[in-house]
Amino acid sequence: MKKLIYIIFILTCSFYFSQVQKIYTWDEAKKIATEKNINILIEFTGSTWCKPCIKMEKEVINSKEFEDFYKDKFLMFVLDLEMPINMNSQNYLYFNKFKQKYSVHVYPTYILVDKNGKEIKRIEGFLKKEKFISRLENKK
Repeated sequence: MKKLIYIIFILTCSFYFSQVQKIYTWDEAKKIATEKNINILIEFTGSTWCKPCIKMEKEVINSKEFEDFYKDKFLMFVLDLEMPINMNSQNYLYFNKFKQKYSVHVYPTYILVDKNGKEIKRIEGFLKKEKFISRLENKK
């Protein structure tokens, strides 16, 4: 029960402080993307242990510039690999399913897909916010 309360508290805080709309299930992401006719940015991260992932979240994803850029363009579907890895956990199985589907080998990896999951663009590793936004805008 304590764990459930803690999870609800963390999720509530993260939604309150972050303006970037993050979705944690594919079905929900696909439904919202279809309704709004927008793309999905899949984030493969290790938010508690991956140094580049932590830096990317802090300096880019949570920035005002990124928030202003992404509005009405896409939503984020987050796949967060928890440590320690429990290969039988629901989190690991879900993460691994998408990792294999999109052949992800680097963290963080961001894959822009259409509402059906077809890959449009891939960004691997840490990028400064200007370069990250530029890559998402179809610039090299």
